[in-house]
Amino acid sequence: MVDPALEGLPSAYYAPSYPFLTETWREVKRSVSGIIKDKSETEKRIELITGGVIKFWSLDDVDTSRGQKYRRVVIDEAAKVAKLGDCWNYTIRATLADYHGDAFFPSTPRGMDFFWQLHSYGQDVSKPDWAAWQLPTHVNPHIDPKEIEDLRLTLPERVYRQEVLAEFIEDAGGVFRRVSDAIDKGRNVSEPKAKGRRYRLGVDLARVEDFTVLNVVDDNGRQVYHERFNQISWERQKARVVSVATAYDADVLLDSTGVGDPIFEDLRKAGIRVKGYLFTNSSKESLIDNLAIRIEQGDVRLMDIPTQTAELQAYQYEITPSRNIRMNAPAGMHDDCVISLALACWNPSRKILWRAA
Repeated sequence: MVDPALEGLPSAYYAPSYPFLTETWREVKRSVSGIIKDKSETEKRIELITGGVIKFWSLDDVDTSRGQKYRRVVIDEAAKVAKLGDCWNYTIRATLADYHGDAFFPSTPRGMDFFWQLHSYGQDVSKPDWAAWQLPTHVNPHIDPKEIEDLRLTLPERVYRQEVLAEFIEDAGGVFRRVSDAIDKGRNVSEPKAKGRRYRLGVDLARVEDFTVLNVVDDNGRQVYHERFNQISWERQKARVVSVATAYDADVLLDSTGVGDPIFEDLRKAGIRVKGYLFTNSSKESLIDNLAIRIEQGDVRLMDIPTQTAELQAYQYEITPSRNIRMNAPAGMHDDCVISLALACWNPSRKILWRAA
């Protein structure tokens, strides 16, 4: 926060609540004590002799700092901020526009929440403006390793993994359990067709806003191919499906709802063994349940694809006012990888809505 202020630019510090704010306020005052031009204890505002300003805000109120302009903001303990998504999307993000500013979100994880979504952006190659780091406590050279070992022995495993190892722990609202156990760490390169294996290609189609995803899974439940792309023509998308299906001699299961209809017909005419999966609330629930059960029972081995992992871990269910279950990606996130993988892993012995090939 001090760096932009030394250049004469404004920066801001946000805390989940006022008590979190006071210690950092005192620390920053000590750090810049020799170059303070003016400060206000009431407003929690420091102006340096360079003309730069550091302002401190509590996020007890979502609209805090609306209309301000900053070169850099820090949202400390971001996962503890109530309505972090609203604070960021509707207020804080706009404060960075004038100075092309940047933002930092240091925090201990607290489940698969909006902070986790932001962290996942840093692992998504389609979001080059984001970066993410995950640093467990033992990388801190100022903390005695004996203290960390004592924490390991005395804390519940779930708490230790979150608070010390900085892991995002899947919470009760998550649809998919044991996702990490299903991943072959480091296996992120597609594998060629193997003799004697049968394959299914799951295809989730999208337009500009979302992604088209192709996933291939063999009859042992091993994912061997993953491709994700957007902003290309329908003709090129069809060509990719034909190419992958041919390479694996794969049966294709395609979301034939809406935009999938014309591509389904074209693939069928091209000689591809394709079936359409018609999505309704009930059929989608069956599809996702099947994938969730297979992952939890260790019946699927996944490639190590960060975007796919992020989607699986974030996918959640909610109870609607009519007491129905709705499964979706959280607001602002995609579910293309989930749907494609679920199609590739579908168990055809279960009753679904097919369209005859």
